[in-house]
Amino acid sequence: MSTEPVIARTGPEPARIKLKIAILGGGFGGVYCGQKIGKELKKAGIDPREAAIVSEQNYMVFQPMLAEVAGASIQPRHVVNPIRQLCRGLQVYRGSVISVDLKAKEVHVNTGNFSAGVILEYEHIVLSLGAEIDLSRVPGMPEHALLMQNVGDAMILRATVIKRIEEANAEYREEVRKRLLTFVVVGGGYSGVETAGEMLDMLLETARFYTNVSEEDIKVVLVHSRERILQTLTDSLGDYAGKKLKERGLELCLNERVRAVTATKVYLQSGNEIETSTVISTVGNAPNPIIRQICDHQDVPHERYRIITDEYLHVEGFPGVWSVGDCAAVPLADGGGDSCPQTAQFAMRQGACLAHNIGRTIRGEKLKPFLFKGLGELASIGHQTAVASIMGVQFSGFIAWFMWRTIYLSKLPGIDRKLRVVIDWSLDVFFPRDINLLNPRYTKLYQKVHLEPDDILFNRGEPAFSLYVVQSGQIVLKDSEGGTARTIEEGDFFGERALVHGGGYLYDAVAEGRTELVSLSGEAVMPFIQSSRRFRRVLAKTSAQVSAEGEIKAIIDKLHPTTLEACVTEVMRSNLATLRGDQTLQDALSLFRERRFSIYPLVDEDGKLTGVMGREDFFDFIKRGDVGDDALLSSIDCMSLPICDVSARVTEALEGMVRMGRYKCLIVDSENHLQGIVTVMDLLGEDLAKKEVTSSPA
Repeated sequence: MSTEPVIARTGPEPARIKLKIAILGGGFGGVYCGQKIGKELKKAGIDPREAAIVSEQNYMVFQPMLAEVAGASIQPRHVVNPIRQLCRGLQVYRGSVISVDLKAKEVHVNTGNFSAGVILEYEHIVLSLGAEIDLSRVPGMPEHALLMQNVGDAMILRATVIKRIEEANAEYREEVRKRLLTFVVVGGGYSGVETAGEMLDMLLETARFYTNVSEEDIKVVLVHSRERILQTLTDSLGDYAGKKLKERGLELCLNERVRAVTATKVYLQSGNEIETSTVISTVGNAPNPIIRQICDHQDVPHERYRIITDEYLHVEGFPGVWSVGDCAAVPLADGGGDSCPQTAQFAMRQGACLAHNIGRTIRGEKLKPFLFKGLGELASIGHQTAVASIMGVQFSGFIAWFMWRTIYLSKLPGIDRKLRVVIDWSLDVFFPRDINLLNPRYTKLYQKVHLEPDDILFNRGEPAFSLYVVQSGQIVLKDSEGGTARTIEEGDFFGERALVHGGGYLYDAVAEGRTELVSLSGEAVMPFIQSSRRFRRVLAKTSAQVSAEGEIKAIIDKLHPTTLEACVTEVMRSNLATLRGDQTLQDALSLFRERRFSIYPLVDEDGKLTGVMGREDFFDFIKRGDVGDDALLSSIDCMSLPICDVSARVTEALEGMVRMGRYKCLIVDSENHLQGIVTVMDLLGEDLAKKEVTSSPA
């Protein structure tokens, strides 16, 4: 569950609902507690509706089978169960927890943008909020990696894998095809291994349906930071799993960590790089923000933000506060002080035990400790192969795979879901996997893009789908010869010309150092362009700037070599019309009447350059209704012009003009005092004068 900032409300106050028990979280711990708590309340003569579950989704996901959803072995809806059907009689609120006040015994829940929300007043609270995914520690991972946390993630991964094969089937460039058919899974735990195994099965089985894709083209890489996968199993089982996966073609990259991720590469700590267009992350678990908030501000005892409970699942020192699941540090029976593993088999039993203990507390009976020690562990590695350790006995191969399916099928809630999964498995034996590309389109307003040095964002001729803004770093636009056409600095945007006019990008866009971008979808931008004349005018200016780059280069080719090598002081104009930032609008208007120019440099009292004001920018500013006659020129957003030192040559000034798509360059001394201006028109005039002198008779 995620938190959202508390927004000041102008509408109705949230509804206040009094409860006996509030269960936060719709995972294994919360749902299994909810299933049992109704019976416990009935024993005490209390209506089950006095208990409520709060969950971000109205269903519970059976996560052990998510990898099979991603591999198209079973249907997505067959691994989810409506919480209202699992916990009959209880109230269910779909929403996100905003805050929990243990002292006031209140939970604030955001139930949607069009709802007033609810405040739950409780006597007992069950904290069973699962961990969240935080990929921010690896640059580029949040923007480019796919997750495997819920059923939506599995559906997206399945669609992405099929899409990559479709793209590779139509791609003639060998290096691009290899990148499209390379899949990197990060994390060698249960989720990572099972996902990699299912993906490998799916890719190898479906390759035969594509005329231009062979099994040899497919590459699945599993990156793990330890010396072997499935670290919680015995060495022999972990080694067996790794051996079987490698025999089927999976590439293991052990004792390795991911340093950065881009749209086309995975950078490893060792310095190695993997060319890929698809990265799946099964690592990066982080404490739930609400649990972190409770621990930090309400002095709840915790171990790395896992709430410490006693053997009865109660939080000592906090009457009526209980915790189970991933967010709880429950003592393991006879575990020598260790906590229970964060796995489904423990969460399910903790939830049921906790429900009984809350019921006993209400009825005034003696509590019973949580004594479950675990039955074992299983992991499917694909191709009807698995590894298992059950009650100390080890299994591998087909027998372990059969046990894996049997055990998890028995744990899957709902008879109807069990039957549906059995049918899926049965059909999977006789028919090929479903490779329909069912990918519902949701307009994403923006996304962040991380680029490493020299990474290519797009190439010339590629169709434009987005408008880009540089958050940090630089993007260099390069022409067909590799020359720099323009440099986009932090805070600038680009891509608008190709987006507006079509026809594809004019240049290659390459990252200059580590670069962070914000990408605005064309589907979101185009309605603004079509609806707003002012917005079109802004983009027209920058589109014209791109055109100016080509025009300036054409002019450079016409200039005489002596003009290009001349010092800028020889060709600059020094009779400039300048203004100061502390002058008013009236001062500027007076100067406009006396000296008509398109731009007016802004200087301080010492004549040092502070900015450049354009006439159009000035008039756009005074049109605002909140601008008075006494407003200062420093309030106007300055335009950007290239700047050169007095010792620079004309070629350097022209290079600055090309980079920024401008026809003018300001000249300053070593202390930034404004000295003059060089314009393309002046250079053409200077060159023409030289040609006339050269051609005149002696």
